[in-house]
Amino acid sequence: MSEKKNTEYSIRMGSWSRVFAVPACVVDEHMKLAGAAQLKVLLYLLRHGDEKVTLDALAFAIGQKPSDTQDALDYWVNCGLLSEGSLQIKQPKTDISAKAPDEPAEAAPVTEVPQAEIKNALGQSAPEKKAPVTREKIRYPFDECMRYVAEDEQLRNMLTAVESTLGKQLTHTEVTCFVTLVKWHGLPCTVMPMLVQYCRSIGKPSMSYIEATGIGWATEEIDNFEKAEKKISALTAKRKAWNTVRSALEIPERKATDSELKYCDLWINGQHIEVELVRHAYDKCINKNGKMSFAYMNGIIKRYYEQGITDLTSALKLDEQNREAIEARRQARGETSKAGKQNQVYSETSATDDIEAILDAEWAKELAASSGDYNYDD
Repeated sequence: MSEKKNTEYSIRMGSWSRVFAVPACVVDEHMKLAGAAQLKVLLYLLRHGDEKVTLDALAFAIGQKPSDTQDALDYWVNCGLLSEGSLQIKQPKTDISAKAPDEPAEAAPVTEVPQAEIKNALGQSAPEKKAPVTREKIRYPFDECMRYVAEDEQLRNMLTAVESTLGKQLTHTEVTCFVTLVKWHGLPCTVMPMLVQYCRSIGKPSMSYIEATGIGWATEEIDNFEKAEKKISALTAKRKAWNTVRSALEIPERKATDSELKYCDLWINGQHIEVELVRHAYDKCINKNGKMSFAYMNGIIKRYYEQGITDLTSALKLDEQNREAIEARRQARGETSKAGKQNQVYSETSATDDIEAILDAEWAKELAASSGDYNYDD
């Protein structure tokens, strides 16, 4: 015991000898919304709180692209925790919803819109929202979105579901977009994950495409799960019809025009025409005109359909009946071919001239009517 009488003791600080504080609001309010890049940025700046840091140096230090680093910085600037210029931490706000409604807000990074619309977006009194004349977009400022998210559990759950669908953390710009689709355009929180999943399933998960499609759905008043499911089913069926026809006609893989989508949807999903009959109409069109025309093909299919024909076998039978009827009329008129040719087998195009004479007369009308009358989602 006497051997330890003069022994000195000290606490092993180890890593604890160099610590820094993290504002409580980061955990309380931002852990769910802030992504990995945002947290890396904040931790680095907290660690180097007495230093001035440039964007490039910060991006290199945390192993992120400068563009991603800037987006993460903007998140904390909009939250009021970081000041621009010096990149220094500010005192955190005690209540993110304490901002007065009439306090001027930072402009959202989108197309300028009339002041009345901005006031409406901020929840202030304004005239009842009218259908926009143009397709200009607006978005709530980020701090306004944070206030909505903090107050609305459905919004928080929706953002979590969207992140799960996209497989990534949402940036502050994406958060403002989704919140605006709900609070301004009126798209329900329950529909949003379905919208994102649909866009992702067709290979178009970009925020601009999701936003444009979401605005379109809101305009169509797709305001519940059932309507969204029906919309997705219809869009999927149209694309499937196009791919079925495209494959049958050996068209190289490409995006369909609105008119092509219209006709393929009509034939396959509306009239339930067998794809072999569509191919038959295509062959007739090429033989007659030397080029493909969906409008002309539709004229041929329409004549068959009006007689209850939706399959190739019945169409070929009708073609044969037409050939026999034409030959009978010629013989009745005393039209005989030169020696040895009265039994000549007529080609498919010449033997069906009754149908195609009508089609030739209507082709111009069909072509004119086929442009601009359908507006399918891409």
